[in-house]
Amino acid sequence: PKKILLNRKEIKSLIGKVKEKGITLIPLKIYLRRNKIKLELALAKGKKKWDKKEIIKSLLDSNLSGRGGAGFPTGLKWDFCSKEKSEKKYVICNADEGDSGAFSDRYLLEDQPLKVLFGMIICGYVIGSNEGVLYIRGEYPKSIETINGSINELKSSKLLGENILGTNFSFDLNICIGQGAYICGEETALLESLEGKKGQPRIKPPFPALVGLYGCPTIINNVETIASVPFIIQNGADAYRAYGTDKSPGTLLFAMSGHINKPGVYEAEFGTNMLEYI
Repeated sequence: PKKILLNRKEIKSLIGKVKEKGITLIPLKIYLRRNKIKLELALAKGKKKWDKKEIIKSLLDSNLSGRGGAGFPTGLKWDFCSKEKSEKKYVICNADEGDSGAFSDRYLLEDQPLKVLFGMIICGYVIGSNEGVLYIRGEYPKSIETINGSINELKSSKLLGENILGTNFSFDLNICIGQGAYICGEETALLESLEGKKGQPRIKPPFPALVGLYGCPTIINNVETIASVPFIIQNGADAYRAYGTDKSPGTLLFAMSGHINKPGVYEAEFGTNMLEYI
């Protein structure tokens, strides 16, 4: 389906510009030059130390909430995990998009993969993790291929792996391919699957941010949530809150299909009446 950006009040995309005829993958060098990713500047030798508390504060001020359904404040979740004392922590991107008619995560994975990967790297830096996992549904072979290629490109550019940009921060990413179990879209069932067990939900509490993968503190965020982080870090919480409503700032990607004139992935501010576009 075509990927179309809503043009209500000249809405600027928070996740990447989308043209009606589709979009090609932006090369890493162009992406960095256009967006001035703070990660590269902050971690480079001789630069001022990137304050982890400052990043968490930006996320809290932005009121970015989880896009996976629960709507839990992202900054609060990261704050909980960052304060946990553990030799090992994990960052997991839940890309097991299995809802009927949903394909907005697929768009991000295939056309905006660097936003997702940088969001995971930033999370790893904040909580003190050196390993991340993208749990991608097996029915998305192009997504898997694109993410794998982007990971290799980041490693070649010294933005992923051991001692990123010559610092003492190391972070690597792996891909786990889902096998079609819808229940594994639930975060704790996803953890069970990653551990090689039957995919079924765990009893909560404890929550994954405190006791997650292999019993270690773990951040699990939806694809769209993670992809929103670089914009907030780069432009600030106020720029993010300029969209949407006071209680629900920002935008949301949603997939439209069926008997409509223009099916595709759309982005709209929270508070938008969907009837305007249907």
